[in-house]
Amino acid sequence: MKLIDLRNELKRVYNQHGKDGADIDFIVSELLGVSRTELPLIKEITSRQGKEIRHYAKKRMNSEIPIDKLFKKSYFYGLEFFVDKNVLSPRQDSEILVDTAIKFIKKNQYKNVLDLCTGSGCLAIAIKKNCDIDMTASDLSKPALKIAKANAKRNSTDIKFILSDLFDKIESGFDLIVSNPPYIARDEIKTLSREVKDYDPLLALDGGVDGLDFYRRIAIYAIDHLTDRGAVILEIGYNQRQDIISIFKDYELLQVVPDLNGIDRVLVFKRSRR
Repeated sequence: MKLIDLRNELKRVYNQHGKDGADIDFIVSELLGVSRTELPLIKEITSRQGKEIRHYAKKRMNSEIPIDKLFKKSYFYGLEFFVDKNVLSPRQDSEILVDTAIKFIKKNQYKNVLDLCTGSGCLAIAIKKNCDIDMTASDLSKPALKIAKANAKRNSTDIKFILSDLFDKIESGFDLIVSNPPYIARDEIKTLSREVKDYDPLLALDGGVDGLDFYRRIAIYAIDHLTDRGAVILEIGYNQRQDIISIFKDYELLQVVPDLNGIDRVLVFKRSRR
């Protein structure tokens, strides 16, 4: 069986049903154990491989389960992560936070970093892989921390994990605090796609009535856990910039970083000199 013919056939079917044809290449590469860039080099596959590819393609097409939850595998910042219903699937937009954090760590020679609401551990692990730092990561969810620990081991990173509701069990003395906290307004969750609201944990989505609860708590308590030259880097929702800047009025705004669509995605604050 010619692989290119099968890929094109399945992509046509996906497009006819309003599905993303790019999922086919993800499915094929995962099942064949090759990267997507290597797919054009594979000319023939066995009938058994073709049957398996069709099975997963049909399973994905006939359900709303996200492709990474289907394979329990996600890729973020060039690294591989295990994901399931207990953690938020890593988003490409979050790589902007990692880029920003790495630049600040290296520029300021930061040594101690804390990742709040770590989930799968993708932020902490990606930052740690690229910086010589002591990394601590925390989460309120025991299942999420178990997955984060497994992902740290999978990616050969030494990270201290703490079960904590934000700062409750956290000691002080961090040069940098990063976080991608829950920031969806409670009433908006029901309007999200089924791929998100049915397969990502509510705990990782619900940011309170207006989506800003976690930012308020971080703003209050982060200052007691930062070194004198410490900073906070946060991922935010598409329309939350001004509200969060107001919440962090006792901090100095250093940078606003947009995503690839030009939407403000990351805010950087430092301890105010006032």
